[in-house]
Amino acid sequence: MSRLYFASSTAESKAFSKKFAAGKLKRIRAGIYTDASYAEIDELVLSNWANVVHFLYPEAVATHITAEKLKPLNGVVYVTVNLKVRKTLKVTDSLLIHCLPGNIDVLTERFIPELKRSATPRLLLENLQIAHQNKQLVKSLGKEWVEEKLCSLLNRYGEDELNRIRDEASAHAELLDMGREARILDRLVGSILATKPVRNLENNRAIARAKKTPFDAQPVELFEGLATYLKRCEFIEHPYVYNASNWRNLSFYESYFSNYIEGTEFEIEEAEKIVFEKVTINDRLQDSHDVLSVFNVVSDYTEMSAVPENPDDLLNLLVNRHEIIMHERPDKHPGTLKQTANKAGDSMFVLPDHVEGTLSQSFQLYLSLPPGLARAVFMQFLVAEVHPFDDGNGRLSRIMMNTELVASELHKVIVPTVHRESYLNGLMQATRMGKFRTLAKVYADLHAYTANLPWDDYGETKAMLQANMADKLPEQGVATFNRELVKHRIILPAG
Repeated sequence: MSRLYFASSTAESKAFSKKFAAGKLKRIRAGIYTDASYAEIDELVLSNWANVVHFLYPEAVATHITAEKLKPLNGVVYVTVNLKVRKTLKVTDSLLIHCLPGNIDVLTERFIPELKRSATPRLLLENLQIAHQNKQLVKSLGKEWVEEKLCSLLNRYGEDELNRIRDEASAHAELLDMGREARILDRLVGSILATKPVRNLENNRAIARAKKTPFDAQPVELFEGLATYLKRCEFIEHPYVYNASNWRNLSFYESYFSNYIEGTEFEIEEAEKIVFEKVTINDRLQDSHDVLSVFNVVSDYTEMSAVPENPDDLLNLLVNRHEIIMHERPDKHPGTLKQTANKAGDSMFVLPDHVEGTLSQSFQLYLSLPPGLARAVFMQFLVAEVHPFDDGNGRLSRIMMNTELVASELHKVIVPTVHRESYLNGLMQATRMGKFRTLAKVYADLHAYTANLPWDDYGETKAMLQANMADKLPEQGVATFNRELVKHRIILPAG
């Protein structure tokens, strides 16, 4: 494997010079050699930038944008060195080192054996400095970035950490010649902690935090990506014409399957007794109520036609519907937003005090989408990803999805047991990778499938669902069920 060689003594320098003269090494600059091919040199120097900096300036500190990114951006790194004037050093075509004169001892921390970087208080001050914003030579990340960074630190470590950072920055500002930046940082911390005016802030997340409606930036970015993708989709939408019997039949299976995939498992015949005869099965009061309560919501045409017009509407609809479907589970705090963080596997959902802000911040994205299937997919993912309650979020998310379809006079969607893995895979790809096609395809397929079932005749619908193995586990029925889905030929763009 090719490597760089650094001459750390006169003897090594002579030895490397001889190898260079013999054609065994290539000389990059004084004291730095390599056995790499010419084609490899640029990439090799980039990946070893910290070693190069340490060799040229052993006491250098990675500062400004480099202290945050810990790698060259556009082939440029910024370091502070014990010099009197600024100096720029071109190592190769791939690496430019900007050496800034300044203090190399105050507020630093070692991040690799070869090099120190700015500690957090200094990092924030440096990135508040006024800099020429050449996109290829960005030195400072700017005020909005600092506000975002402060919000992240506040979420992770609490108010005491922000106060500590502010105090350390102020205490060392004179030594760093950054009094102006320390005063700005003081105002930003005060505004975020609501002890100074919010007008000092520019970042949306920081403003929301100061107004006591903080939001989680990461899922909001995810929702932005989903909205962008959905605008590219040309969905085939299936109109629905209401009549009492087909609405009741559809609502029964909507509730049955929505509960089954969440672990509330009954045979179809048992669920029929729960819904149509109001029977509790095998003393399973809470489970039976789950099926009945979801049915009571999704079979109410007026309720299912109500969609939010503003963020407050959205929150009220979520709270009211959650209270109904979780009524028999008081330990799950029906109708009350979560007070403790929740997660699925290693995926942490939005923190409790960020729920309202995240929903509010995402609402304009929802409004930017055309009514119908695009809004339905967005709403389902929004509720599932925020996970605003202790339990019942999956069922609630699918209710919210179907209300979007009903409000647009489109056919509702059922998510059969057999399609559970595809449904979860769509959610996982969206959450973990920002890939939205699978999620959108799942709902577009199921929208078409549901619309083509004979809902006017309960017995015929039941027979067809069972023939399609919709009520089976994925490993038992997915091949048969997918042969039905493929008939609808849904085509969506990559993304």
